[in-house]
Amino acid sequence: MNTKCILQNSLWNLVLLLLVSCSDTDLKEIGTGDSYGRQNAIAEIGAQPVMFNLKYDVPDGYRVSFEVYGENPLETQGGLLVKKSNLSPIFTGITNGRGEYMLSRLLPEQAGDLYVYSSYIGVPSLLYGRIANGTADFKEVEQSRDDAETKALLGWSDNFPYLKLGGWNSLGKPDYITKKEDVSSSILKAINQAFPEWKSAAPEYRKRTDIYVQKDAQIWVSMLHSGSLFDNVLGYFSYKGDIKDVDPASIKEIIAFPRASIVRLLSSGLKAGEAVQLKYYNPETGRLENTFPQGTSIGWVLRSDGYNLLNRTISDGKFRFYSYPEWNPESGNKSHTVLFKKDNFVVVGFEDLPNERINLLKGDGDCNDLMFHVSSYPADAITYDIPEIPDGSGATEETEDVDAIQQLSEVMDLPSDDPDFWNDLWIASKSTLNWNVSDQENLDSYGSIVGLKEELIVANSRTMNSLIVEQPVNAASSRIFVKTTIRRTKTATTEKKRIFVKTTVRGMTVEVEMEVDAYAMSIRKNTANEEILRKILSSRGKIDANEPIRITVEMEFDPIPWEQFEDLVPGPYSPHIVE
Repeated sequence: MNTKCILQNSLWNLVLLLLVSCSDTDLKEIGTGDSYGRQNAIAEIGAQPVMFNLKYDVPDGYRVSFEVYGENPLETQGGLLVKKSNLSPIFTGITNGRGEYMLSRLLPEQAGDLYVYSSYIGVPSLLYGRIANGTADFKEVEQSRDDAETKALLGWSDNFPYLKLGGWNSLGKPDYITKKEDVSSSILKAINQAFPEWKSAAPEYRKRTDIYVQKDAQIWVSMLHSGSLFDNVLGYFSYKGDIKDVDPASIKEIIAFPRASIVRLLSSGLKAGEAVQLKYYNPETGRLENTFPQGTSIGWVLRSDGYNLLNRTISDGKFRFYSYPEWNPESGNKSHTVLFKKDNFVVVGFEDLPNERINLLKGDGDCNDLMFHVSSYPADAITYDIPEIPDGSGATEETEDVDAIQQLSEVMDLPSDDPDFWNDLWIASKSTLNWNVSDQENLDSYGSIVGLKEELIVANSRTMNSLIVEQPVNAASSRIFVKTTIRRTKTATTEKKRIFVKTTVRGMTVEVEMEVDAYAMSIRKNTANEEILRKILSSRGKIDANEPIRITVEMEFDPIPWEQFEDLVPGPYSPHIVE
């Protein structure tokens, strides 16, 4: 395959190649050690092609960004699910418009267990797969937790009675589901952009959280997303007039979803979009009625971890949070809900942990631990004073990272003169691709590449081996490559070798002096391959002195279909892109 000409028709708007010497004191020390005894370490490490069979159950047009790890990247801290701060992904990716990622990727040879994490609304946060016969299939991971300590601290009781709309099965799925509502990709995309994971929700969506019924209506609620460790209970109540005049002890709480968790693995579990019809409690008759009268408001109650899977019962839970902030337990910020709409698609979101530390627990304020859609008949009965979130449809930009170490001869054509020098060179790369994806384009496409940034380190085998170092404690500034992510394995000597690292130049703390001149900023007349070789030759003295050199490449160009990059994984890509 002639990869040197694969992108000949691309139009560059900007090409900038910068070269600096990695002359920081720490780097000099790392690059000049007793490395001859480990010269064969690089050649002993290889990669394996893995076909990903990854499929999210999402509406057409919703592209999901994800990260792949060699171990579980999530952990619990005080009841909150968080990402490990010291772990970097093997690679990141984006699905096509059907929520699929069915491509072959090169992974470290020692990789076996794979974890796929995504922060996107409407999909499971974690999937697990194991590589078998060159293929990885994935299933949702059920997060575990240890509740013994918090249950002992908070206690369990049934001091708050409730009314029911019906019964439920062992998984907490109601037997009174009446319909399935469709959710468009544009809705999910808008919500995902407005309410990112682990970021406190914007205050403009907390202005009014109760639903006001401005004409007689029937009301439905469907689960949209559940991103919590807890088995939360979603309830509601109704009132008339100003809620400031309502005694919280007088409300009649009605359970909408006994277990407000989307269960994707089992057919008997609750699925996104499955809706229940709410009933109005008539205080005069004491009966539940189908129609909410004009002038009624609907408030919400969350019993945090209030459903017991073992005996199918509802308890008070760890906490009870209300859509009316003044009834919540915090001393400061009491707001736990967001209310918003997109094209009259009304959504309520809940935070299921305190906004300040109570009994060792504290939430992150993103208000997406559970999100549910509220609809009515007639449709315009609940459009009162609900803020609109920005449009999330159309083109967006995502990024994908690919890191690798390869022999330079595997990446580009090298000069024939002085083979001892050229054949001993290795290149470590961190390639970041900028993607343009759109709901309107071919759903089977993985999008187009519109930009590229590559961090390249070129060194001889002696220096490159020395750069693969153990990470010393409290010495992050000297980290270039992390040896624990590169394990030696025996492979046939005839195979090409690639080494993959989770951290390449991200840990460098070198002062960068930009080498920019009129020539570098002009439209290129030669290939990036030739320019990189010219930069290497100009720094040959440093390489011969066992110093690594760093080249940064940044490009912007007209959209290039992903298929033209597929056979080039892993990077670097810049040597294969010509004007």
